[in-house]
Amino acid sequence: MVNPLWTFDRKRTKSLQGVIGVDEAGRGCLAGPVVAGAVILPSTFFQNTSNRKACSEMNDSKQIKETFREELFEKIVKLSENGELFWASGSASVEEIESENIVGATCLAMKRAMSHVSTLSRGIWKPLHKAEGELFISEVNSVENSWIVSVDGRPMKKLPFRHEGIIKGDSISLAIAMGSLVAKVTRDRLMRKFSLEFPLYDFSSNKGYGSPKHIFALKENGPSIHHRPKFLRNLLDSEDKNKTITGDMQSRLSFS
Repeated sequence: MVNPLWTFDRKRTKSLQGVIGVDEAGRGCLAGPVVAGAVILPSTFFQNTSNRKACSEMNDSKQIKETFREELFEKIVKLSENGELFWASGSASVEEIESENIVGATCLAMKRAMSHVSTLSRGIWKPLHKAEGELFISEVNSVENSWIVSVDGRPMKKLPFRHEGIIKGDSISLAIAMGSLVAKVTRDRLMRKFSLEFPLYDFSSNKGYGSPKHIFALKENGPSIHHRPKFLRNLLDSEDKNKTITGDMQSRLSFS
């Protein structure tokens, strides 16, 4: 059976050069960066039958178990190595989430992912304007630049490039679903690294979301350097907030 996400984007690219899907991961977490994934699918991608088979199980990353997400991500990497598509990730740090708020930081992560994937695909996608503030704006009627950029959810005013928003797009558009997988797997791997440094918070399991074990560790020990202060305002009292655990302190707590 053909993946309906494949069919959706294939139909859209019949009159276009291709589609670019963008999605984020980690927007609602208590800890860690927000990460965006961007995937470029040229119209030629849909002309290859083997690509259709490789994408048969691509879907919204939230609907897929972690181990299988990793397998699908490796398929994206392989397709990229074969020159069939282009992908990239971008992130915004905890400090940027604090200063820009989560919406601004999400837009920053998406802009970085788009900037990176555009560099990788040079010669495939050629935006007309690259000036700061006009990144990736292209003439819709230009044959050479007739690409569509699709973002999961509603359009975001702070994104500095022309795009459309698709509600639940990661379960509708193949390109967005792939962007979702890139963002989720990239961020999950990073949170597993953080978990080695701060095992008390169980980042390897909760990925920074507010699980009971995570919240208990926060209330018992205070936040780590990877936690988002603004997200903890209503969760911790003032005494807990003033505790900040470093890697060395974490090691002593873990083995005491």
